[in-house]
Amino acid sequence: MSDGLRGTDWTRSEVQLCVATYFDLLEKQNANEPFIKAHVYRDLAQQTGRTASSIEFKFQNISAVLNEMGLDWLTGLAPLANFQKLLAETIIEYEDRVRALETVSEPKGLEDLAGLFVESPPERATGKTSIPEYMEKLVRKFDPVERDRKNRLLGEAGEEIALEYEKRCLHAIERHDLAENVRWVSKIEGDGAGYDILSFDGRGEKKFIEVKTTIGSNTTPFFISRNEFDFSKRETERFRLFRVFDFRKSPRAFELQGPLENFVRLSTETFRADFRA
Repeated sequence: MSDGLRGTDWTRSEVQLCVATYFDLLEKQNANEPFIKAHVYRDLAQQTGRTASSIEFKFQNISAVLNEMGLDWLTGLAPLANFQKLLAETIIEYEDRVRALETVSEPKGLEDLAGLFVESPPERATGKTSIPEYMEKLVRKFDPVERDRKNRLLGEAGEEIALEYEKRCLHAIERHDLAENVRWVSKIEGDGAGYDILSFDGRGEKKFIEVKTTIGSNTTPFFISRNEFDFSKRETERFRLFRVFDFRKSPRAFELQGPLENFVRLSTETFRADFRA
């Protein structure tokens, strides 16, 4: 992709400088340290000869790559697609810094839960979509599905958010009796039930809630176990999937109700292997 001012493609050293600086700013953002993006653009423009606006666009390209990887990105720099292959290849070179972004050292507190925004689920893409091979390689290396599945701290924090959210919703409609009976099933009984939270609607009907949490955006893929999928099929009317996303920055959520196939594309990625006939 060319810079409009210079009319030349970005060099590897220029892209490396932008990526390294972007990661510096992400670390500051996650540590709640202040910075002024306009000053950063100006400094990088002086070092590269690019315009400040082209630096900002490059940063938005980096946001787009991180979004594909299921990671959070700099606030105010929404993902801008159509990035060059060199950018994806450069980010792979910063594996240690990417891995640092994958971790969540402490769960989010519940003090801001009253402001948790539960929105409509993202629309399922129509038609066949594909991503370039170099992005597939990048996503496979930093697999967001496997990362979130293995992160017990993240998963439990999301479940706690869902638990408290359900209680507050029932208290809000003065069903205090039901709120007292909301149960964190996966915490009490383990993961074998096929859902995480037992809750109720306003009429007292049971809701079986499976919680999936990510530090990525609302379209980050997630893992569904065979047990969870089978349970969702048996309890289609009462099963809910509660998706918590943007966990590190500002947790939001959406809920899926009804057959999962209506909302997401399900693909088999693991196989059970045994030696029996």
